[in-house]
Amino acid sequence: MKKNLLILIVLIMVFLPGKSYGRIDQDLDFIDVKIGKTYSALERVRISSANGISIYQKNDKEDAMMELPGDTMYISLSLGSYDNLDIYDDSNTYVTTLPANGTVLFGGETDDEEYLMTVNGKKYRGYTTFIGDRNGLSVINHLDIESYLYGVVPKEIPPMSGHEALKAQAVAARSYAYSTMTKHASEGFNVCDTTHCQVYGGYESEHINTNRAVDDTNKLVAVYNGNIASTVFHSSSGGHTESSENVWGGRVPYLIGINDPYSLNSINSNWKVEMDVDLLNEKLLSGGIDIGVINSIDISDKTESGRVVQLVFNGSRGDAEISGERFRSLLGTTSIKSTLFSIEGMTTEVETTESSLLFVASSRRIQTLESERGSINIISGDGRIANNKSDTLNVIGDKGLVSYKAPETIDIARGSLVISGKGYGHGIGMSQYGAIEMAKQGYDFEEILHHYYTGVEIIKY
Repeated sequence: MKKNLLILIVLIMVFLPGKSYGRIDQDLDFIDVKIGKTYSALERVRISSANGISIYQKNDKEDAMMELPGDTMYISLSLGSYDNLDIYDDSNTYVTTLPANGTVLFGGETDDEEYLMTVNGKKYRGYTTFIGDRNGLSVINHLDIESYLYGVVPKEIPPMSGHEALKAQAVAARSYAYSTMTKHASEGFNVCDTTHCQVYGGYESEHINTNRAVDDTNKLVAVYNGNIASTVFHSSSGGHTESSENVWGGRVPYLIGINDPYSLNSINSNWKVEMDVDLLNEKLLSGGIDIGVINSIDISDKTESGRVVQLVFNGSRGDAEISGERFRSLLGTTSIKSTLFSIEGMTTEVETTESSLLFVASSRRIQTLESERGSINIISGDGRIANNKSDTLNVIGDKGLVSYKAPETIDIARGSLVISGKGYGHGIGMSQYGAIEMAKQGYDFEEILHHYYTGVEIIKY
């Protein structure tokens, strides 16, 4: 009888739409998280549950459609097809074929909310489903948002941090999850388990402290103008957060740069990297930048907070301009921890050239002001001479105030450079170590969130 029922279920499921991908971004209580790698057509995924494994439909999780024989199953793409799954039991006996479109859930057969599914030896709350495509087989953990956060928060902030900092992280992680629900929708799931979305470690990464922080902020999110805020965060700001438009190009009103004294004197608030020029050349070559031997570097643009926007590398075979973020990527983001850095070497005196002359027009004639070693002598109306030692000169003209800024030029021909920086990460939104320090100083989680996300409200969702 059970075998006949299984055949009937399989026939029903095979005729389901091939790539409906279940209910992406419709069920607001649940989230689909891709876990681990994409498996090839020849690989099998082992799933198990101490309570046995049952099959559910994604849009009806109340009642199991049927129980599979045994508590361990092996799943793979059907031979020659990425639309279907072949299911084998622990003795390698074929059991059935099911659609690989994310509509079929595998879960433990129990009413206990704590039941777990094990995927290739790693435990997860909720259900497991599978999506096949030309790239292979993806394993999806389908679970409620709060359970998802149990596996996220301890991977994003030290669990031994103050409780108010953990609560702030829980609200930020929950808000960010809701705001990025469609990030991977074209692939059939909501988010992945890496830093591309949020790091998610499943059941085994959970900690009693962070679980309590999630429970104590249940369903609380940050909103701005009625919409859930994209509450991005980073490790440490180095003393000043950054505005979103200076890094990602788009202005977000609640992600503006602020003074952040709470991120000083903490982990990664200051760092230094010494590098040989030959290694720097290798790193640039690996990124497709071949300008010969590098002679000097110009830091040509910085944000108001001091983060490097653009650098120009001057080589024996030409120049190359790259962004501060790409520079981090090429040298390694664990080495160059942020773009809030300076480069030390032998500083070159910039010779006066046609491009470094400032032209000043009077009613009678045009005069030039030549910079000498980075300073400019200015004659005031009463004839007194003042020396401007700043590397920036503000001039008022018919089109308003214009700033002229000389680039920082670092001569590295002698073979080495030192990169000194502050903070860790992109610098936008909440500084996690800043939040930890604020909690130490007695601020609650809402005060922490309001400090880092300008103008947001904290509400139940």
